[in-house]
Amino acid sequence: MTKNKEKIPPVVKLNYFKGDLIIKAGDYGISIYEVISGKVGIFVESGGAETRVAILDPGMILGEMAFVSGNTGTRSASARALEDCCLEVWHPAMLLNDYKQMPDVLKRIAGQALKLITRMNKMVVELRLKQEKLKEGQTHGGGCDPQEEKRKFYRKSVSLECVFRPVNSPKNLKLPGRIRDISKGGLGMTVKTSGLLNYTPDFGDELFISTYLAPNQEVNMTAKILWLKKDKTGGAISLGTALTHMEPDDRKRLGFFLMA
Repeated sequence: MTKNKEKIPPVVKLNYFKGDLIIKAGDYGISIYEVISGKVGIFVESGGAETRVAILDPGMILGEMAFVSGNTGTRSASARALEDCCLEVWHPAMLLNDYKQMPDVLKRIAGQALKLITRMNKMVVELRLKQEKLKEGQTHGGGCDPQEEKRKFYRKSVSLECVFRPVNSPKNLKLPGRIRDISKGGLGMTVKTSGLLNYTPDFGDELFISTYLAPNQEVNMTAKILWLKKDKTGGAISLGTALTHMEPDDRKRLGFFLMA
């Protein structure tokens, strides 16, 4: 009698809702996933915030790093559903024979590409952290060289109520927020998650923002989200934005406001 070969788990399909966590960094796991529908974000957690390093569309693979590197340790990054999605899940044993039959040169190429991707992801996270520290220094003036500050955009600390909406959304949509600092180049905002309705701010989103710099001095602007960070309770989100459009009269009002 011959021994039965160990059975390989069958391929399964799993459905996730927008916001669901698919893979958690630090957890053990060997499964490989293919995105069948929807979009998946790959994140690295650092400094108490999630930094996105990739967006995966249908046909793309996640969870492959452990397989290619032969590492059975913990996951190096998290994966979250950016919208409702369906994923096909494979056990690595399904691919092992095919992988072993690959020429050694192709294995080396795959391993080298993996190392480069890992290095680039680390660089993205480090750059994002440097940008956040720079912004904090500009906002609060902590430990910054005064001469160097003169060479940067003057950023004024404020507390201005505002309303905003994603560009191309209905014009009657008005989400509440508060501008915390502003310059000719951008502004920092805080928004309460309870007031966002069904909208979730994301990197790269372009927002239409309206506020009053003074009574009867309404200013409208368009700005793109460069970074965002949730507070520890999850009740508020801080946004850092860069201005992408202002009408000449609004820009003039902002200029006088910054001089005051």
